Amino acid sequence: MCREYQHYFTCEYWARLQVRREVPAIGVPVLFIYNTQAGKNGIAAKLDVVLKTLYENGVDITVCPVGTQRDAQELVKQSGGKYAAVLCAGGDGTLHHTVNALAEAGLNRPVGYLPAGSTNDFAASAGLSEDAVLTCRRMAAFRENRMDLGLFCERRFCYVAAFGMFTDVSYSTPRQAKNLLGHMAYILEGVKRLNLFQSWHARVEADGVCIEDDFWYGSFTNTRSVGGFGFPHADEVRLDDGQFEVMLVRAPRTLGELNTLAGKLVLQEFDGEHLHFFRAKQLRVSFDEPVPWTLDGEYGGQTRIAELSVLPGALRLLGAPENSNITD
Repeated sequence: MCREYQHYFTCEYWARLQVRREVPAIGVPVLFIYNTQAGKNGIAAKLDVVLKTLYENGVDITVCPVGTQRDAQELVKQSGGKYAAVLCAGGDGTLHHTVNALAEAGLNRPVGYLPAGSTNDFAASAGLSEDAVLTCRRMAAFRENRMDLGLFCERRFCYVAAFGMFTDVSYSTPRQAKNLLGHMAYILEGVKRLNLFQSWHARVEADGVCIEDDFWYGSFTNTRSVGGFGFPHADEVRLDDGQFEVMLVRAPRTLGELNTLAGKLVLQEFDGEHLHFFRAKQLRVSFDEPVPWTLDGEYGGQTRIAELSVLPGALRLLGAPENSNITD
């Protein structure tokens, strides 16, 4: 699963880096994982400059390409304890599995994230740059931003846990289509799966709030966008305030309600009847039968009762700018 990337780590190349580098040859030991399957352009084309930048900025790199998210998770669990930090490159799913692998291994390590997926919702919200050189320099500085994580039935997530309409699009869309079309692939898959007559009956309890109804969609998020689309009140979202945002979309019962809902969705008017939007530290969602969830765009399993909560400051993120407006 893990192998030295021979093309970039020949003795000649390594020697050239040591001569040009102004820091000692042995730097901070870091595990660098990159997903070979992620993104429209992928990380492979940037790998040369990524490794060069990290090494010249004092990082002693062990490079491991992985073909699936599960590969990344197994790798971190087996080898993560040897390193001061874990850096990963890929989509939001790669970060999701890296974070969970560290938690399962009982490792509290800083995590660096080089966004190279199709939408990169988390990266955009956290202020991470898609400029590989800039992000690598920031990660190599080892300056941490403490950010909140979510907990869903003992599994961690970085920015979204959701059920209902369109929530299976991210993990159901064929990878070939995502790599070819990027964000447009999600839109096309969503249109294909549109079913206005489907709804999910749920009882939602959160910090003194209790709502029971038929819903099209429900989410518990810490992000300014989902699926590449701007999230409601994005300018008010704080990634380290100990609270997540809850959004519920009630299923319309009549054509008139459908028209009303469409208008309110466009205007982002949360009236507490058709659309609900509030903040909470904990959430409990009960269904009549097991319902599938998505976590950070990955399949999160099915459950009849979902317990969700916020883990304040649980993510030690590397790579965000010093003037990041996470809390501003």
